[in-house]
Amino acid sequence: MKSGLSVPAIVPFEALAWRSRWLSAVAAAILGLAPGVAVQSATPPLVLSRQQALELGLGASLNLRSQTLTVEENQALVGLTRSRFLPKLDLVALGTFAQVNTEVGFVSNLPTIGDLNLNLGANGSALINNTFVNLGLILTFPLVDFGRGPLQQAAQADLQAARAEQEEQQRRSRFEILSRYLSAQLSAAQIPVWESSLALSRRLLSDVNAIRREGLAPRIDTFQAEALLQSDLQGMAEAQAQHEIALSGLARVLNLPAESRVETSDPLQKDPPWTHSLRDSISQAMEQRPALESLVQRQQAQRAKVQLARAGRLPSMGLLVGGGVSGNWLGIPSQSASANVSSSGGSGLASPSLSTSSSTSGSFTDWGAAITVRQPLYDGGLTRESIALAQRQAAQAEITVAQAQQAIIQSVETWFATHRAAAAQTTAARAAITAGERSVQDALLRYRAGLSPLTELLIAQRNLQVARSAEASAIYRWNLSRAGLEWETGLER
Repeated sequence: MKSGLSVPAIVPFEALAWRSRWLSAVAAAILGLAPGVAVQSATPPLVLSRQQALELGLGASLNLRSQTLTVEENQALVGLTRSRFLPKLDLVALGTFAQVNTEVGFVSNLPTIGDLNLNLGANGSALINNTFVNLGLILTFPLVDFGRGPLQQAAQADLQAARAEQEEQQRRSRFEILSRYLSAQLSAAQIPVWESSLALSRRLLSDVNAIRREGLAPRIDTFQAEALLQSDLQGMAEAQAQHEIALSGLARVLNLPAESRVETSDPLQKDPPWTHSLRDSISQAMEQRPALESLVQRQQAQRAKVQLARAGRLPSMGLLVGGGVSGNWLGIPSQSASANVSSSGGSGLASPSLSTSSSTSGSFTDWGAAITVRQPLYDGGLTRESIALAQRQAAQAEITVAQAQQAIIQSVETWFATHRAAAAQTTAARAAITAGERSVQDALLRYRAGLSPLTELLIAQRNLQVARSAEASAIYRWNLSRAGLEWETGLER
């Protein structure tokens, strides 16, 4: 064994982050990444802390914006329901024109006039023009409507449900942003793990080649060391790809443009532990959960719709008041009359025709009131089926509330168990890293001294890499489970 060979230092997991950028560039050159990656990296990324990501994401959340519009839509529906039972005042107008050419002295059923009697004589005729104009106001007011209360109650319950869903969406959006940020942190933490493994693999391959040149190692050791290096290169490529995917997911939940790049500034570190017991967490999640409040309000709306359907069988009463002014212009621009004069001898003499014109006009005002009463007698079973449908929907809403309660309990228990397990997993992973570092160091010394095969060193190195990845994953599950408990209970946000 050559004296020039030295044992590589085992770098702790926390000290590997500062080498990430330099070794990533080296790995990119080795893997032959596309030139477009370098072009994209020229654009300065948006570096965000977790709190900055939350503030930016909650302010630009498309889901929150959509839910806000839903609340405004329900507010409009409440106003629409209220206005349905308010008095309504309408302006009405009517204008007609009629022209009649007659040779009969009596004309009946003229539009807006009625009957008209003219003295035309035997061979007379008349042209009659009539113009009528009416302008008035009509007031309608529902006096009694048993569907008014249930309809307004249903609309108000839907509005309260929409507001509760808006609060729930606030929690859900916060959790989505945190989970995407934590995923980006996890993928970023995996890159130094693979970088350390790559550095050790390269050093191992160099040592194996040096030992083999001295004739102290078989050729299979070189192949195994080379296979280990290529495996680590594959792992590095996958880690970098997953990091890009995680950053893309974070950018999407932050509603950033496609050309914008984002980076996380906070390292992957353990958050404070969850201090509430499981019973307190479940109690808080059940008592103050907007998702449950929304379902309860939907249930109230369905019950109000049952009453609304039943109101279809009850009578309704309305008031109608109207009044206006009317004007009528009657003109006879052409009226002719003639008579025959006969003698005792039987001969007749026609007198000359007389043509005259005349016109008249006038106006009047009128008003009236009416009370309408409507009592449904038979509607083909429509009301009966409407009641049955509303009752089934109300029963379904009650079941939905119970299902949501069970789902919330299950979710809280799952997050709580994950959080508790992640604490033990983090401790175990840290101990495994310490033991793995020493194991790799000892295995390398034993291999150089010819006391153990290369397989022992390969196993030790792979176990170290797995332990480092497991520590990062345990911290990720610790933080994610805490974020999930915050989402379910609304505490410590």
